[in-house]
Amino acid sequence: MPLSADVGLDLVKSKIKYLTNFLDFYLKIANVHTVDFYTKDVWNELVAVPPEAVISGILYPQAESTREGKGGSVWDQSQKLNNVDAYMGITRDHSLPNLGICTPLDDLRQELWGDKQKEMFLKTSTFMNTKKSHEVEVMSEMVACFANYCNIQQDSMVVGLHTCGDLASSTLRIFITKPEIKAVCSVGCCYHLLSEEFELLDNKEVSSQGPWGFPMSQYMRSCAWHCGRNARMSACLPFERVTFGHVQLPLESLFYRAVLQVIIKEHFGNEETSNTVQRTKIKHVGKIYFKSSSFVDYIRKATEKLGMDSSKMSANLIQGYYDRYMPRMKELEAFNLLKVALAPCIEGLILLDRLCYLKEQQNVAWSALVQLFDPVKSPRCYAIIATGCQRMLAV
Repeated sequence: MPLSADVGLDLVKSKIKYLTNFLDFYLKIANVHTVDFYTKDVWNELVAVPPEAVISGILYPQAESTREGKGGSVWDQSQKLNNVDAYMGITRDHSLPNLGICTPLDDLRQELWGDKQKEMFLKTSTFMNTKKSHEVEVMSEMVACFANYCNIQQDSMVVGLHTCGDLASSTLRIFITKPEIKAVCSVGCCYHLLSEEFELLDNKEVSSQGPWGFPMSQYMRSCAWHCGRNARMSACLPFERVTFGHVQLPLESLFYRAVLQVIIKEHFGNEETSNTVQRTKIKHVGKIYFKSSSFVDYIRKATEKLGMDSSKMSANLIQGYYDRYMPRMKELEAFNLLKVALAPCIEGLILLDRLCYLKEQQNVAWSALVQLFDPVKSPRCYAIIATGCQRMLAV
């Protein structure tokens, strides 16, 4: 018996189009790499307001200013961001909660469970942290309700809680190709680890591989759409945690890495050498920040890992870079908040592509995108839920 709370393929496609039209222009913010922030003078290239205005506008928005700014232009004539309230308004309009595409969890619970008294499926707070306990309790209830509704008696439902990167896409493909699997409930994560079919169109070796994690749907594949790794990394940023939970991003480590790139550019070769370090795996300095006692110590350890000799640079010279860029640290903080505001839009596109993929299949009877978790507790809070044709039995 099919569930009534469903959205059609045409509506999903229209929302994807709505998002891609928006992101065609706004991805220029999400695709900025922290490494390049100072070497490419990103703030002055893309933003025309003080960093304090961005920080206050995103972390402490005023309801009146948001309403006033929503109808204004985000960009000035030189295509620099000059209206934070308008920026927040347009990103909010393009985030999943405001697209009218998600199936409300309470509505789905009511249809699956009706007025029956709900059992406590799992009580995990005694042996799990708050985040994981919340996730497991909510998801176990949903899976149990769904299995009962679909008359699933044995291991014939695929469940994935924070399936990393391509594993989320593979989970949906397994569901499609295995008729014995009656249903799927998948919450993905780690979008930066997704493989993208059209990310490197000029790289024949890469483009010959597959299957790809993104895009999955024929609709998006026909457009050869791609986000880029930096944008997918931005999609992982926890918007609700930062804006409502006031959880701070790891700013100092990002600042150290951005200033390191300035030192690499000015002391260890020309721009070509600097770009090579950025493009290849050697650019990753890993968790050196957490092993460093100071900025000077960080630079020593990082350059050594990158195969560079910083012994001719005095501690005072290195410290001078810190002192020079420290007054501009708020620029980096503010720009990362601009990325945070875009995160729900990019995540929404990735998830709608997965939903579109399921709705394109002839053997899927019902599919939905549902917010399962509190996003402050669990930032990756959306589940793709589906059942196949001829797999649902009447209750």
